Amino acid sequence: MKKQLIQVFFKAPVEGKVKTRLIPEVGLLNSVAIHTRLCDQVIQCVAGYAGQSEDVAVQFWVDLDVDHTFVQENAARYGAEVFQQQGCDLGERMQFAMTRGLMAADQVVIVGGDCLSLCDRYLAQAFEILENRDLVFGPADDGGYILIGSHGLEEGFFKGVQWGESTVLASSIDCACQSGKSYGLLEERWDIDTWEDIQRNAPQLLEGLVL
Repeated sequence: MKKQLIQVFFKAPVEGKVKTRLIPEVGLLNSVAIHTRLCDQVIQCVAGYAGQSEDVAVQFWVDLDVDHTFVQENAARYGAEVFQQQGCDLGERMQFAMTRGLMAADQVVIVGGDCLSLCDRYLAQAFEILENRDLVFGPADDGGYILIGSHGLEEGFFKGVQWGESTVLASSIDCACQSGKSYGLLEERWDIDTWEDIQRNAPQLLEGLVL
């Protein structure tokens, strides 16, 4: 059994299904290109961290097409297992993935495929917090989080969380408190959802694109 497991949550780069909030500004093809660039960076970061220790494993938890070339080629390149996301909302999907992951590891950390600000140090700090806490959150500047880690979550843990709202982190912390779980917070980071996010944090994502 591995000690640490990182689960990367992302959508296969299917046209019209990814980064839809960017489509009005960049178009269909560019929204897919930006999504792919984001996922590439996150996967490389996670694989780089995992490559430093035999105690770390990587899984891809994919929405949409798990057989997509992008998914399968990266899984083969980095030795990641691939699974289909299961559940009616993000909370159920994360809970299912964590429960499955804890069959193979002591600690599980989930990261989103669009958290371009992820780095080795951030992942290391998340696992350090899990040595002494039940949960860890990596807050995002929009009120959500780019990372969550745990030793295990009870069924229905995320009940009441309104996904996509600015209250996601606060509501999830409430869930932890109501369940008697201790938690730790990492420093706030950002992810990429909107045109404003790109302009503010990652204009390099537009390099080479015809807008």
